[in-house]
Amino acid sequence: MTTTTQILAAIRARHRDGKPLTDELCIDCAQSLRLAGVGMTLMNAAGHQAVIGTSGAVASRLEEIQFDLGEGPSVDASRYDRTVGSDDLGDGVLLRWPAFAPAALAAGISAVTAVPLSVGGVRLGSLSMYRSTPGRLDVQQQTAAQAYGGAAVVVLLHLQDRIPSVDLTRDALHPDLGAPVAHRAEIHQATGFLSVKASVGMTEALLLLRAHAFAADRSLLDVARDVLAGRLRIHPEESEDD
Repeated sequence: MTTTTQILAAIRARHRDGKPLTDELCIDCAQSLRLAGVGMTLMNAAGHQAVIGTSGAVASRLEEIQFDLGEGPSVDASRYDRTVGSDDLGDGVLLRWPAFAPAALAAGISAVTAVPLSVGGVRLGSLSMYRSTPGRLDVQQQTAAQAYGGAAVVVLLHLQDRIPSVDLTRDALHPDLGAPVAHRAEIHQATGFLSVKASVGMTEALLLLRAHAFAADRSLLDVARDVLAGRLRIHPEESEDD
């Protein structure tokens, strides 16, 4: 049986090539459970903050898509603080995740399980496990999935404990966590900028950014950077024409 202690020992033993511990955990989880991909996200009360660890390109893309779309298993697991998922993304899941499900299927993913990461009632994020074929995790895999969720929480707390005292502030994050969050701050800035320029609320501005990114098949971060740099102008009527 895989335990949290065993998982932590394994990822620490292989942590020699410069990869963040969060990536190492996702890679170990994917290999151990024979998954198509694993992704870890950091969230707070306001919602999805950043993708902080993945096992590879597929998981990275699907985690980013969920942030871009504002829906999906990673978001729900953290939001409701419970394990969520689908044993067959092609079977009626469109009603639940109308944008994420088709994107996952197009990426070759047929099933997913997302485990919430929380401690003492504080929600930290989620750990999502992607499978290329439909079907449930067996009992042993379910137990291992929870163990990896526990290990992910330990890794997050460990990284925060390593922040130099001179850098400690109320919102300080370890560099492995802070860099992705900093990138996401650009999206918030672009949302505020677009809200003023288009004379719409913040929620509608974010929806406009997401709609443009989805229609152009680009990441939300890239679209946000173009908006902030003045290379792209988005108007409310654009979404009505699509």
